[in-house]
Order: sequence, then structure tokens, then C-alpha cells
Amino acid sequence: MSSRVKTLLIGAIAGALLGTAFAWVASDSDTDDPEAKIGLTQMRPTDYFQLGVSLLNVARQFSDMVKKV
Repeated sequence: MSSRVKTLLIGAIAGALLGTAFAWVASDSDTDDPEAKIGLTQMRPTDYFQLGVSLLNVARQFSDMVKKV
């Protein structure tokens, strides 16, 4: 398996895990504390999209740093 395929596979698995974890946290409404729900329930879908784009920018910057080494 080439290094490119390995990198894509690791990235896909990491993205799936992070996406699942974020969705789990965002949809976790079992708590009885109303103040704990305020932060995530007030987020609109566009806020989630902006957060995802920001995470992609962080991943790109990290990739650029690794390439320099």
C-alpha cells in the first residue's frame, strides 16, 4: 500500500471518528441542567458548517507543518 493511500485511509478514519464524536456531543441532551444545554442548542447549522471549515483549515496548516519537516 502506498503512502498516499495510507494517508487517505488514516484521514478518512480520523474524520469519521471526529465527526461522530462531534455529533454525539452536539446531540447529547440527556442532561437535566438547562445551562449546560445553552451553548450547543443555540448553534445554528451555519455555525456547525463554519466550525467544520475551521477544523479543515487547522488540518491543512498541520499538514503544511509536517511537510516542512
